[in-house]
Amino acid sequence: MENSQKNWIKHSQKRSFDMFTVDPTVDTYIISFPKCGRTWLKLMIGQAIVGHLGISNTNLLDTLLDSKFPLAKLHPSLPKIQFTHDDDPHWKKPNELMKTKTHYQNTKVIFLVRDPRDLVVSTYFEQKKRVQFWLNSLTETPHLQDYQERLNPYEGDLSSYLNEEVGSIDTIINFYNIWAKNKDVPREFLLTRYEDIHQNPHGELRRIIEFLGIANIKYEVLDEAVNYASFDNMRQMETAEMANSYSLKATDKNDPESYKTRKGTVGGFVEYLSSEEIQAINCKINQSLADLYGYKNSKQLT
Repeated sequence: MENSQKNWIKHSQKRSFDMFTVDPTVDTYIISFPKCGRTWLKLMIGQAIVGHLGISNTNLLDTLLDSKFPLAKLHPSLPKIQFTHDDDPHWKKPNELMKTKTHYQNTKVIFLVRDPRDLVVSTYFEQKKRVQFWLNSLTETPHLQDYQERLNPYEGDLSSYLNEEVGSIDTIINFYNIWAKNKDVPREFLLTRYEDIHQNPHGELRRIIEFLGIANIKYEVLDEAVNYASFDNMRQMETAEMANSYSLKATDKNDPESYKTRKGTVGGFVEYLSSEEIQAINCKINQSLADLYGYKNSKQLT
């Protein structure tokens, strides 16, 4: 193993996956299932805040990627914001997920979601090609001690993954449904969709920034943030290995499916799933997924 990869894995071992203890000093939690665009959103928000407050930060990328509370480090007046996957649902069966979110009742929550069909494809590649970066941390995580036998890279193909009990489409749908039932638990709740950010990045970023308590941000600042976190720029940063964090590192630079910036598209699942697989997932979405998210009976589902 190359020294650079050893360093990435060593870095990943420092990351905490224990998300059950809610820090009372945190003002807002930004929560998502893995592969919903959390890193993308984190870079946009960070750059927007830097631009808005006129902060000089020559190491912004590593600050945002490496810190548990990255945004609070940028300025003492900023609210404390934590990004989390909440319950690590990608390692659990649907019936093993936490059903209540009362531990978030005194905080604000931004819930970031993505079309379950794109999400399950992206999660598959993450579990198969990138999960080795943080395996050592996972095995030491207290709330995953009962799931040790699962904490390995996925060995099957995508078709097999679609039918897995752990972390696949059924888990995604149930995780979304649990949050739909608990959306009134946090002090404030904001839903944002990956697809809406794609379609209107400036508008969605402004909505999120204002929810965080930052008003009167200029369009020029939002535009700079959108450009900074664009897929092409993030891919360039990943290819050039500009970050010290595994969060923006490919496991194999010759394998485009192993990049963090793998596709960054909406509707890309059609390139990977058969018509029969798409139809089966569509049926699950239409029959089981909460109406809150707007993924049921849409034109994309026909």
